[in-house]
Amino acid sequence: MNFLVYFLFALSGFAGLIYEGSWARYLKLFLGHSSYGQVLTLCIYMGGLAIGSFVAGKMVVHTKRPLLGYGIVELAIGIGGVAYHPLYNWLTGIFYDSEYTASLTSRGAEIAKVILATGSTLPIAIAVGMTFPFIAAGLMRKSGAEVSLPMLYFTNSLGSAIGILATSYLLIPEIGNHATLCVAASINFLLAAVFSFIGVTTSPVPPKDAAPEKPDEDYVAEHKLAMPPKDTWFWIAAITGLTSFVYEIVWIRLLSLLLGSSSHSFDQMLSAFILGLSLGSAVSGKLLKKDSLVVLSMAQILMAFFALCTLYFHQPFWGMMNEANQIFNPTSDGYVCWSLFKYALSLLWMVPTSFFAGMTLPLITLILTRAFKSEAPIGKVYGWNTLGSIVGSAGGGLLLLPLLQLKGALVTAAILDFAIGFLLLVIYRKRFRYSVMFYIMVCVMIMPAIFVKFDPSLITSGVFRSYKNMHPNEKIQVIDGKTATISFHESPVHYYVKTNGKADASMSKNREAPISSDELTQAATAFMPMAVKTEPYDAAMVGFGSGMGAHYLLADPLLKDFDCVEIEQAMMDLAKGFYPWNYRGYDDPRIHIFIDDATTFFHTNRRKYDMIISVPSNPWVSGVAGLFAHEFYAKMRRYMRPGALWVQWIQTYEFNDLMFLNILKALDTVFPYVSLYKSTDEPDIIMIASDEPVLQKGIGRFSTDTALVAEFNRIHRDPEFFGERNFLFTNKMLKSLLEGVKPNSLFIPMVDNKAEEARFVHSEAHIVQVFDSCEICWQQYLDPEDYALRRPARVKAMLEEPKDEFKKAGLLAYTNELANAEVNVDSVEASVGYQKFRENYAEWIRNVPMETRDSDEVYVKVGEAVQKGVFPKSFADEFNIMESAREGVYKQAALNIADFYDHYEMTDMSDVFLRNCIVIALLAGEPELADVIYRNAIQKNENFFAVEKRLIEREIQQARRKLNAKK
Repeated sequence: MNFLVYFLFALSGFAGLIYEGSWARYLKLFLGHSSYGQVLTLCIYMGGLAIGSFVAGKMVVHTKRPLLGYGIVELAIGIGGVAYHPLYNWLTGIFYDSEYTASLTSRGAEIAKVILATGSTLPIAIAVGMTFPFIAAGLMRKSGAEVSLPMLYFTNSLGSAIGILATSYLLIPEIGNHATLCVAASINFLLAAVFSFIGVTTSPVPPKDAAPEKPDEDYVAEHKLAMPPKDTWFWIAAITGLTSFVYEIVWIRLLSLLLGSSSHSFDQMLSAFILGLSLGSAVSGKLLKKDSLVVLSMAQILMAFFALCTLYFHQPFWGMMNEANQIFNPTSDGYVCWSLFKYALSLLWMVPTSFFAGMTLPLITLILTRAFKSEAPIGKVYGWNTLGSIVGSAGGGLLLLPLLQLKGALVTAAILDFAIGFLLLVIYRKRFRYSVMFYIMVCVMIMPAIFVKFDPSLITSGVFRSYKNMHPNEKIQVIDGKTATISFHESPVHYYVKTNGKADASMSKNREAPISSDELTQAATAFMPMAVKTEPYDAAMVGFGSGMGAHYLLADPLLKDFDCVEIEQAMMDLAKGFYPWNYRGYDDPRIHIFIDDATTFFHTNRRKYDMIISVPSNPWVSGVAGLFAHEFYAKMRRYMRPGALWVQWIQTYEFNDLMFLNILKALDTVFPYVSLYKSTDEPDIIMIASDEPVLQKGIGRFSTDTALVAEFNRIHRDPEFFGERNFLFTNKMLKSLLEGVKPNSLFIPMVDNKAEEARFVHSEAHIVQVFDSCEICWQQYLDPEDYALRRPARVKAMLEEPKDEFKKAGLLAYTNELANAEVNVDSVEASVGYQKFRENYAEWIRNVPMETRDSDEVYVKVGEAVQKGVFPKSFADEFNIMESAREGVYKQAALNIADFYDHYEMTDMSDVFLRNCIVIALLAGEPELADVIYRNAIQKNENFFAVEKRLIEREIQQARRKLNAKK
């Protein structure tokens, strides 16, 4: 029977960590940052456990059938699990819809958020906290064995360690947050039924043959050894809980720098920490017949020592992660192996310390149950330990880290643990008091902490992302802030800033060259929406970053007032390294900086804007994907005036097309008009959304306004560089592609769950190539009226691009030579000269707009040669297809394509030509022709990405429906 109870209590731990993992995701959405969400979740969870333990500890003494009581508690937890999601929505709805909360100060609103989050979560956490005293008392009465306590700690913690991993990698990715909570609730209902049955059917008193162990087996009592007062143990329980969670908070920050700050990484860290606790609990059961004070004291000292070892030996961990980039292939299978490797590193980092931390609570509980000869201390010890854990979680994350930094916080917690173990042994065990070796060993354990520090270049290197030179020639400043570790780097050629080891912004030192790299995208987030504005406007920006985006937006004379919200003060402090190039971000009187969570700020600021720019980090970073969710967009739209712009960047690297469509769908559900632009020369996209069509009506002032002209001269870019020439598509153009795509959601976080794998396998979102690598482009078919307004800018840009005069001369020379020579056309096609000509001609003509080809000298000469019949027929037929399309005679072009298909192998043609053929067929109203080309030349063509194949299939289906409707 005991084995069954242990197994079922492991399930209880499994369900409990499902709750904690899910709550962390819910609360970071509400509080606005993953660090705050994690800290508050730990505080509420541990606080609930403390309260529940205190309450249950009082109740269990007067309960005849504690296992029945345990079953009732599990039933209550299950009901709470089912109700949590609707309750969360109701309470957060109250917050965002309330005039009262909107009238609060930002700090008052944060307090209101904490109260509402606590109100929705704490009752369930209290019920979870009541489980251990009830089941411990029930099992001890049933078996009469003290060994039940450590075994219960072990099985429950082991279930918890598995539960958080299952939540992170299986449940939430597959079924979402709400359904995951329902899974946990189902486990609770099962446990409620089983334990209620056991509680009712078994005797409320232990059998005679299961009497408690004899007092003479208590080593301390048998040898009449001195022990501290009973109340002292409660304080020790609290302090060891505090230090354990300071370690956890510090390690979560450190391992975020080592493993990457994704949601999966956080869950792995938590699982590793809990697994160490469970193993320590299991081992403590084997030491019950020893001197419990000595065992506990040594556990405290060794816990502190192994915690300091993470400082002493942190370099090999970064070295191992760096080498892992050379070992694991960037594939899906490689990602699985890399994830296991990450977990192994977490175990190696955390388990030695948490193992000894896991021994402390069972031992203290054992000491007090022997001292009181009652089960009453169980809940009290658990409660005091949990109160210490709350102080450690909140104080470690919000106070110790910013105040003492990583090393200081870690060493402070270790010294507290050393002090407990050292004082207990010196005061209560004489043999240690007079042992010189003991003092030497303690000094050897502690003294290196004075001289060793975390290597800033190492810990900020970002080895989780790619193979790095971990000691580059750089100057580095590091600040461990409340929410993240921020570092500013100065290399010989550029400046850049990192968040938890991930580069977020950079700038070249060479200010005489055109701006490039990250700075180009930062400028695009300012200039592209700025080009839409023709009247004075107010703006807000979410995230200061390097300050370059704010700096460029403040170059606009039309900008009246500008609020910038940055959650991390350390970012504001270190971004001064970009000064004076970002000077407007600090000095311009129009900008107002607020250190706050964005949703809280906008809710309490009680004003609306004409433009809001959001510049978050990459979506694989924990919490960031929520800034690309439709619920977030819906909230933010409340703070936008009619015609206002929502602006956000997103990368195409370390991403994929499905996640991109998830995000675009989220925007599409909230904003009727979304225009997307490429950040020229960078693999980034700028998304601009509004309740009105988005067109750059005001870009002309970039060439006339003296302040803006001067700004473009400073960055060495053309005034139209950020204009409609960069246009890709609108949400309307992708209507068929978005059908059936689920919007990225806070509660079904598809992007958050898949982004880390996309980062690891180096996948890309290829949708840019689909719309940017063409002659007859998709936009022309999908929304010809909108595209007609934007196309002239692209044509102008193409005409202004420098031409390769050497290539032009070669093309003209070969064409003239062929036209004037009397040669066999068939022999021409096989010649090396023709093959080279064809390759160079394709490169040349694709850079000539369709609209101006009739004035291009090369095109005209080639056309004349085609009419003379000097080129091979395959070339002439291809030329005639494009000539008909250039003239807008798509029916004739489609007939030419059909003829071309009958005579040549389409699979040998380039992807650009095949794309032209598909679009021409659809423009001509010939979906069957498009379908034939697709099935025979594109469907299995690896040069076409899945997203375009999906688009082709959808558009062919729609074209068929339109054709049938006309009939």
